[in-house]
Amino acid sequence: MAFALAVECSICAANASVTYQINNGGLEAFNVAIDGTSINGALAGGILINQISSDASMPSSYITLCTDIEGTLYLGQSYEYVTPVTPFSGQTGVNPTWGAINTPAYLSAHTANAANAAQAIQNAAHLFYTYGQLTDTGLGGTTVQKAALQLAVWEALYDTTAGGSVTGSRFTVSGGDAAAIALAGSWLSGLDGSYGLTGYLLFPTQGSSVNADGEPPQELLIGISESPNLPGQPVPESPTVIAGALLLLPFAASTFKILRKKRAEG
Repeated sequence: MAFALAVECSICAANASVTYQINNGGLEAFNVAIDGTSINGALAGGILINQISSDASMPSSYITLCTDIEGTLYLGQSYEYVTPVTPFSGQTGVNPTWGAINTPAYLSAHTANAANAAQAIQNAAHLFYTYGQLTDTGLGGTTVQKAALQLAVWEALYDTTAGGSVTGSRFTVSGGDAAAIALAGSWLSGLDGSYGLTGYLLFPTQGSSVNADGEPPQELLIGISESPNLPGQPVPESPTVIAGALLLLPFAASTFKILRKKRAEG
């Protein structure tokens, strides 16, 4: 699944980058659509990222999800991400823009509706944190659960309205593991966008030229449990620590779609 590049990044000058290789962390194939464009055989589920640089401040290995349904990742390929990581507050997505109202038709005549996108990322963060069975190395659970989580995150990101409910129709699933589809639907029920979670995104440093299909690399999510620290780092003993689910940059490893046998797409 892919997204359209409409990011209002406040990344500030990137001090450095971290390089991760993309691997299978528990994926299943689904037939989906975004903004009327069908994507058959899109892989949804866990994205295993293994660090091949030497940044001790970032996880060496992590299972995550992607956010960008129209961005792409390729299994076995390596991608650079901005460090320090980017807070998801104020972001709108890499490709396409988050939020039910932020369709291509809307964006052709307007700037991105930031409030819509803010509600969407809150719902996605809540799903990731609540159902991801998170550990220091990322998502846990079965492949079915990981696939369900990716589907639910995608729908939350693209179908959340300004009021926080998931009632849009930009993202749909037409085929695939029925158990995962049903589980994703049950998790989406009752979301309202008002969770106050804080978190980060793994934002790719490269443009579309890095992928043969011309699509930008996906953002990845990295879940941070009950502190502003990244996975694997010590948790400060402070009563003011903010509890929350953190999305690691378009690392969205969050979800990505792997087209056919070798391509990850989220």
